[in-house]
Amino acid sequence: MNINQIIKNLISRITFFILLALLLTLTLSSCNQKISVTPPDIPPPNGYIFLSSYPEGFQIYLNGLQRRRTTPDSLNWLKTGTYQITLKKEFFRDTSFTVNIVEGEKRSKFIDFSKNPLMLGNIVCTSLPDSAEIFINDSSTGKITPATLKNIIPGNYEIRYHIKNHIDDSIQVAVKSGEISTAAKLILVDTTLWRDYTTKNSSIFSDDLTCITIDKKNVVWLGTSGSGVISFDGINWGGKQLFSILPSSNVNCVTVNKNDTLFIGTNRGFVTYDGVNEHMYGFRTSGLANYWVNTIGFDNSGTWYIGTQGGLTASNGTSWLTYNFETIPDTFITSIFNDNSGNLWVGMKNKGLMVRKNNNWLHYYANGGSIINNYVTAFAESQLGEIWIGFGVIPGSGVGLSYYLNNTWQNAYVLPASSQTNAILIDKNNVKWVATDKGLVRFTNSADVTVFNPGNTGLNINDVTGVAQDSRGNIWISTNGGGLVEYKGNH
Repeated sequence: MNINQIIKNLISRITFFILLALLLTLTLSSCNQKISVTPPDIPPPNGYIFLSSYPEGFQIYLNGLQRRRTTPDSLNWLKTGTYQITLKKEFFRDTSFTVNIVEGEKRSKFIDFSKNPLMLGNIVCTSLPDSAEIFINDSSTGKITPATLKNIIPGNYEIRYHIKNHIDDSIQVAVKSGEISTAAKLILVDTTLWRDYTTKNSSIFSDDLTCITIDKKNVVWLGTSGSGVISFDGINWGGKQLFSILPSSNVNCVTVNKNDTLFIGTNRGFVTYDGVNEHMYGFRTSGLANYWVNTIGFDNSGTWYIGTQGGLTASNGTSWLTYNFETIPDTFITSIFNDNSGNLWVGMKNKGLMVRKNNNWLHYYANGGSIINNYVTAFAESQLGEIWIGFGVIPGSGVGLSYYLNNTWQNAYVLPASSQTNAILIDKNNVKWVATDKGLVRFTNSADVTVFNPGNTGLNINDVTGVAQDSRGNIWISTNGGGLVEYKGNH
């Protein structure tokens, strides 16, 4: 046997013993695993408490941590010990208390929040007029205004008032622990005096009214901001469907002439409607000075006068005449009025007013000491022949009305501060009604002034855009945002 053979044999033996050693190691390891024992799991703590309350729905916190549970519910797997529990709910004061938990015992805790005066609140109920029956969530309280509802469980409540000859009204009131709510104050609409027509209580299709007129049949015509024209005969609503050729849904003025033809001015021209036929006069299809029509009036001969943002145009429907700057010094025409003597009055935005008497034009403006300011918005004539003038707001100028009689100007400061006059009506009793953006003003003289607004009527008549009277003596009021309002107390 040579040396190489001896080395090969030696390597084979060494390899054999290594493999044998590895096999024995694996075998012993396997045997050890088969006989090893895992320690048993420690059982979880079994402390338990059930939490309930009146009312229900309080969020449960344990030692300051929210457990994402609300009453009634339980807390499980608690160790023996002392815990702080806090219950939280909107409008309630937080309530905290400690509990001692013993494993293996089931405990419970009930809290009646209605028994704790500190958790309750009060509601002060007031109405105008008073002596209204008070309902809470549609249940009568047996009380009348003014009254305080005491020891009310916190939460949201509907407070409703009822009194004869008034429209029921309600309000949502939030009651909080330990607080007195004074939010339940309502003004009830007197149905013997007022009636409103809104998109919530009638078939009127817009609350955003811009102007009003009444024809000889006592049909009320209303212009709207974005919804065209509305008509109302006391029962039926219409108007919108009549005017397929109305050039714009934004109506700036509505009026009727002596033949009871309706004129509708928009920011794209104007339309006439005689009860059967309608005709549209646009900027390019007529002789208008400008397509934006602000106001339309008529003289004794029946001539139309169309005031636009580009000047004053006269027309008979066929021929057109736009007055030059020498005659009418302002191109922005705001109002037109023909008085009982046949004088034509033209209001301007920047230059006061012009009046045509015996074919002569006279100019009146604030700098001459005649009128309150140069932004003229409305005209009306009293039973005494006074011509009353309303104005827009110009910073630094007065707020009120001017009137003209026997070649003399006088001023009446009877309007709310910073208010703009949108229209003037002088009724059959010589009472003045002024539509302003701060309410409806009624007065006979400076000592007898009433401002009707949401604060004393319960109606949304803060921004009054127009006022008119029907043949029965009722006053009709167009508003921006509050729909149409009827005043029945003028008989």
